[in-house]
Amino acid sequence: MRTRLKHWLGNALLALGALVATLAVVEFVLFGVFLKPDDVVANVSINGVVRYEPGRVAVFRHPDGRTSRITINKDGWNSTIERYTSTRTPGRLRIAVIGDSYVNASQVNVEDAFPEVMSRRFGEKGMAAEVFRFGMDGAPLSQYLNVLRREVLAYKPDVVLVQLIHNDFDESYRFLKTRYASSFLKIDVDESGRAHEIEPVEFRTTIADVLRSSATFRYLYYETNLYLTLKGLVQRYFWGGQEVYDPAHIVSGIDVRTLDDMPRMSRVARYIISEMGKLAETKGFKLAFSMDAVRETIYGRKDEQTQKAGTLNHIAADAASHAQLPFLDLTNMFAGDYATHKQRFEYGYDWHWDERANQLVGETLADWIMEDPRLLGRKGPAAENEKAAGAGEKRG
Repeated sequence: MRTRLKHWLGNALLALGALVATLAVVEFVLFGVFLKPDDVVANVSINGVVRYEPGRVAVFRHPDGRTSRITINKDGWNSTIERYTSTRTPGRLRIAVIGDSYVNASQVNVEDAFPEVMSRRFGEKGMAAEVFRFGMDGAPLSQYLNVLRREVLAYKPDVVLVQLIHNDFDESYRFLKTRYASSFLKIDVDESGRAHEIEPVEFRTTIADVLRSSATFRYLYYETNLYLTLKGLVQRYFWGGQEVYDPAHIVSGIDVRTLDDMPRMSRVARYIISEMGKLAETKGFKLAFSMDAVRETIYGRKDEQTQKAGTLNHIAADAASHAQLPFLDLTNMFAGDYATHKQRFEYGYDWHWDERANQLVGETLADWIMEDPRLLGRKGPAAENEKAAGAGEKRG
């Protein structure tokens, strides 16, 4: 009996060793060398703000064979600036750009993201400037207020630019069932229409973060697009959400089925932008907002869904106007460029801006900041173009 048990245990250990060795080869050789997935960058909370683990470098591999590189600086933000400092260099303008994945911009190399383009554009125009960016994947407009308060103010910027996209509004009050959505500041609106802030929860790692650390998991889940197939199941049974992913309802990267309560989104946007405006006034910096276009409309699609997404541009413009703050809708810029070149502004597999779009956006925003009298106030052709475009809209 004892001999048989020892034999059984020996075989079990041998099988276990073979399994471990096989998994190690799959993890470190197959998916670590030959079929490498995207690198992973962990998240952390510092000073009440969720960000990326400082001091990391990551490479992302895209379906068209491209790769892009991000460099997370010592403060936890993707940037070419190794460390942000509150110390100011006399005569050097300081711009802070706040946003989500469009500001993080992991789809292009770190130096090709629009904040870095802005920095170069200022230099080309004879203005010494540094651009600090604070981009966090998935962050909504409400979190931008949290980032401004807890992070950006410490660096004493001259101008703060907030880059808006279409999922910034409903996600400012909806609690998404994702890895770190509760780590974002949220805004609740009561029956009387008053806004109340719901403080973010400190980010903590879960089993999802453990799985993402495995190259095998990342390849099988992300690179094969299995995550799109399983997105609804994961949301429902892992995170406890109710949303069912359906690409037929996606416009400008947002599920238009979540846009039914426009009045609520308007109240939330007005509250957040007003709070930001108060900070700008008391702390002495200039504040401006820009927003992405509904690019499907530029490419010729005009239906109820694109119209619904476009309403968010009007909500943002109204909130900025109500707070008497500068707002630039990037629609005219994108539409004009597309009419001339007939080139789209994103890669075929992802809705984020491609390298060329980042170049256009960076130049446009830098010119706007330099020329708008409410910001730096230099006159130039971009100011005249924007003025003409606004006059055209009024005539229309």
